[in-house]
Amino acid sequence: MKETKSNQKLTITLKTIFGLEQVLSEELIELGFAKPEVLNRAVQVRGAWKDVYFLNLHVRCAIAVLVRVDSFYIRDEDDLYKKCKRIDWPSYFDLDKTFAVKGAVFSDLFNHSQYPFFVVKDAIVDKFRDEMGDRPDVNVKRPQVLFDVYINKNEVIISLNTSGAPLFQRGYREATGDAPLNEVMAAGMIRLSGWDRKSTFVDPFCGSGTLLIEAALLAAGLPSQIERQHYAFKNFKNYDAEVW
Repeated sequence: MKETKSNQKLTITLKTIFGLEQVLSEELIELGFAKPEVLNRAVQVRGAWKDVYFLNLHVRCAIAVLVRVDSFYIRDEDDLYKKCKRIDWPSYFDLDKTFAVKGAVFSDLFNHSQYPFFVVKDAIVDKFRDEMGDRPDVNVKRPQVLFDVYINKNEVIISLNTSGAPLFQRGYREATGDAPLNEVMAAGMIRLSGWDRKSTFVDPFCGSGTLLIEAALLAAGLPSQIERQHYAFKNFKNYDAEVW
């Protein structure tokens, strides 16, 4: 992680809203990613760090862009701690960055769905203490570095959330009306409609204008994130401003 390794092949998972997996897959093909794998509420591709940057800027139908850190199988919670402790966490971020661990757990190995996140957090903290004599702080609400943990039965997948705040936070909206439509949902609905990006786009129930804004950006070929400034990958050790 200390170098960008722009050609390093990564497993990149793009999280989305249920029902938008296929349109996200089609969008990824348009963006030049061959044979995306459709999952539940996600689509997976292979790529390099420059692709991670590119996707965060250009993808419209994804909530977050994740990069896999490790995957393994466990027998119990102690096994989770031991295997997480082996991961080289200090290679991903510095002591002065705050972090958090979130995700989803579908396993009978744990009585509480949130408990595995505390186990992973302890492994990260202990790894830093062992190697650097100090530990980074946890910030659950606004972490600079966010790790995503997915546990299905006894399989564990740990990823870096390279987006940070959800990608529906586009950065172009200064004010909203009541209950504005999620921007990722709006982008997905436009694709589901089959609109050709040339004919007149009409929204007779216009509220905050989300569908119209997303349609205009799509037709003009402008990234929906063109005004967004904050991405979690800028807090990683391997962040390459020149590539970005």
